Amino acid sequence: MVGFGLSVAFTSPGSVVTMIVLLSMPAGLRRGIAFICGWLLAIGVLALLVVFVFHGQDFGSKHTTPSRTASAVEVFLGGLLLVSSWRIYRRPTETTGPQSPPKWLDRIERTHWLLAVGVGSLMLSYALSLAAVAEILKANVSTPDAVVASVVFALTSIVTIAAPVVVVLFAPERSAAVLASWKAWMLANSRSIALIALMVIGAILIVRGVYDLAA
Repeated sequence: MVGFGLSVAFTSPGSVVTMIVLLSMPAGLRRGIAFICGWLLAIGVLALLVVFVFHGQDFGSKHTTPSRTASAVEVFLGGLLLVSSWRIYRRPTETTGPQSPPKWLDRIERTHWLLAVGVGSLMLSYALSLAAVAEILKANVSTPDAVVASVVFALTSIVTIAAPVVVVLFAPERSAAVLASWKAWMLANSRSIALIALMVIGAILIVRGVYDLAA
């Protein structure tokens, strides 16, 4: 779960940029915290599915229908990540000027800060999150262990998006300069970060899923 959580964290450079932009807006700190809450809320919904809907089914044996379904889901999600990385690779890289955050972020500044909850829930990497859900189910652990695994995944997934908030809280006098440099680096390198990470994680999910299906 730590691995899946960190994968979500480091394959979401766009979410980090969004967080930095939110923090620069009026009521920025509240917007940033609301963004994290929305992110965690989405993971919480997935965790509830694990604990109350799917828990108790036999995912432990590779030969059961639930387990084979979970493995097939992993293969599908891995393929989805590879397709996404291919689309990123094929995307033109020529730019006519400095890169900037998405234009829709400008409109958020004129909205209530609570809207950031919805933004956070939408920007979660659902492909990797669902893959984490599949791993928890296939482990066939007890309900308390499933809850702990979900919490570990949730906390590790917010490492990168929480970092700008930590900077604002503990180094407010330097936060503007630090976050500006982070944003510039993310905008310049987000394509490469996402491309490499999505390809590696997608390939791993496909190999794991195919191995379990063939076993």
